[in-house]
Amino acid sequence: MRHCCSRATTAAALLFLAAMPNSAWGWGKTGHAVVADIAEAHLTPKAVLEIRRLLAVEGAHHMADIASWADQAKADQLPGSPSHTIRLPIDGSPAPEHPCPGHFCADDALTRYSADLADTSLPDAQREVALKYIVHLIGDLHQPLHGTNATGQMQVIFRGKHMTLHAVWDDGIIDTHGGSAEKIACDLMKTKHLMPPQGVPIDWAREDLYIDQHDIYTEVPLNPTTLVTLPANYATVKWPIVELRLTEGGLRLADVLNRLIG
Repeated sequence: MRHCCSRATTAAALLFLAAMPNSAWGWGKTGHAVVADIAEAHLTPKAVLEIRRLLAVEGAHHMADIASWADQAKADQLPGSPSHTIRLPIDGSPAPEHPCPGHFCADDALTRYSADLADTSLPDAQREVALKYIVHLIGDLHQPLHGTNATGQMQVIFRGKHMTLHAVWDDGIIDTHGGSAEKIACDLMKTKHLMPPQGVPIDWAREDLYIDQHDIYTEVPLNPTTLVTLPANYATVKWPIVELRLTEGGLRLADVLNRLIG
């Protein structure tokens, strides 16, 4: 990881030690960096060495350095940029055949970029782009509003400020909790039960959908007719959901990378 913490006693972490935003795009920079830091601490030594080598293509040192690159690629409208979501219907009905019009969904993107990263015959630059997308998209699929077609674009009042519900879940709750990405990652690895990785991207989206149905849209109507003011303790009450999803995202990212290159 980028600093010393209790989980950095793994060989992968010791090897590392030796050595732009839109409200609809998933975790903000801090959240994505937390996911990357947790993953980095759980990589095998072989995966650490290969990731360090690929990141050197553009002078980066840690996955947190590139964790938000895909948002900038989306802002720049790079050709072939994938959707960062899997839009499962909030009402629980079956997903349409093409739920991401004009793009391929995040699960399809992860299949494509996983194949690229694992293919050592490809140029390092192409494999590094694949790594950047994998780091980002796995993080995004653990932001609850990225697993549903109800993406939270309605305006709410959060701590006296007008912002979208999506922005509250991207940054607002994390910023209210406070702390750098490194500190949050270390705290989560000290306090959260580290369950074994499980599931595939569509399963993670279904987890998001459950949270949307039972923890987010119970307080904010899907089609509000008036501006909703979130409770003063909203960030505190919802923080356990955020910390769980950040932790799960980091562990699952590490699992994917270890299987691909570790």
